[in-house]
Amino acid sequence: MASDGGYNSVDLTWSQCSRQQLLTFFSEGKAKCVTDLPALGGSLQDWKPGLYYGVDDQCRIAFGSTARACSFTNPDLPVCRVLSCHVNPGDDSSCKRLLVPLLDGTECAPNQWCLKGRCVSPDQLGSSVVVHGSWSSWSEFSPCSRTCGGGVTFRTRQCNNPRPAFGGNDCEGRDIEAELCHQQPCDLTQLDFMAQQCSQTDSDPLYLLTNTASFYTWIPAVGFVKGDEQCRYMCQSKGENFIVSRGSQFVDGTRCEPDSPAAFGSVAACLRGKCQLFGCDGVLHSAKVRDICGVCGGDGSSCSLTSNSYSGGQARGRQSTKFSLVHKCNSGIHSMSPSSLSVLAGDQYIVSGTGSMAMNVTHPSTLDDDHLEYRLFLTPDLLPQMEELLLPGPLEQEINIQVRTA
Repeated sequence: MASDGGYNSVDLTWSQCSRQQLLTFFSEGKAKCVTDLPALGGSLQDWKPGLYYGVDDQCRIAFGSTARACSFTNPDLPVCRVLSCHVNPGDDSSCKRLLVPLLDGTECAPNQWCLKGRCVSPDQLGSSVVVHGSWSSWSEFSPCSRTCGGGVTFRTRQCNNPRPAFGGNDCEGRDIEAELCHQQPCDLTQLDFMAQQCSQTDSDPLYLLTNTASFYTWIPAVGFVKGDEQCRYMCQSKGENFIVSRGSQFVDGTRCEPDSPAAFGSVAACLRGKCQLFGCDGVLHSAKVRDICGVCGGDGSSCSLTSNSYSGGQARGRQSTKFSLVHKCNSGIHSMSPSSLSVLAGDQYIVSGTGSMAMNVTHPSTLDDDHLEYRLFLTPDLLPQMEELLLPGPLEQEINIQVRTA
């Protein structure tokens, strides 16, 4: 039974020599390692090994843990007679081939499976029994992807125990479970974290023309792309205003903008190159949201609505008011008269403050949890009509609202 062979051979069959050596091994009492009781009770189904070990698995066994099935085929080589694998991570341009047939039961085409080096139908395979897919065990949870700011830890399972075959059903349920971890704030904002990843590629050349390397300063492409596309390491060239993917994907836990607005308290974060929604409990796809009081999974009964109004101040003057909104949720401020709002947090103006009206502002950014939103509404004549300040909260510091009257 050879470990490799020549093309058109079927080397995974037993020779007379191999058969005799195995019988001798058992008869001489050297096989005590196989006398222990199996971990699983019952008898095994008469299913082919390829239903349990797909081409990716066979590649990993032959070439190492990073190997995977070749993404293209050679028409001169029947698919079931040669194991073809990508062996270098990230390189899909070449394949290494081992002249051994794929395991019997390996899927080789729609509704066809390998049998002794041939791609055959279920009838030819000798199986009339429908095989429904069953899940493998869960993997261990991965290490947290970030040290602060909300990384992701996840575990996966595969529908390969066995794989569905002969018209059988796929496994039901999800193949991944994930949670947010290390959620204590970082010194950097979520936008800063994305910007840091983009800037790390500044020294990597971009070849817009053949054999001509160009270098750019890369910044986040926030506002230009959303959803899964944003998570594919999309960055904008500063000053040039074009967008390019600078790698395979952002670090898991990098915040993203979902294609449609997320519910209050949900967190949109990149996970394996996709923009995924985590509930307010930090669990992937839990759909748990905060109520109007900011309570995760609450019913809105733990707080009460407070509203007030203010009018006054001198014409063409600036009225400064410190709003005590610390730990308050879903706060809103509306200015209905000709005026100009400025917002001061600590010693930094985050809205206006220059003497002229601000346009729309999101602080620190749309990627950051509990960001502040300022919106300016105009009349049909493009004159200021109303200013709106929305603070989802809960706020961690007092803010100073300044109003300049006309």
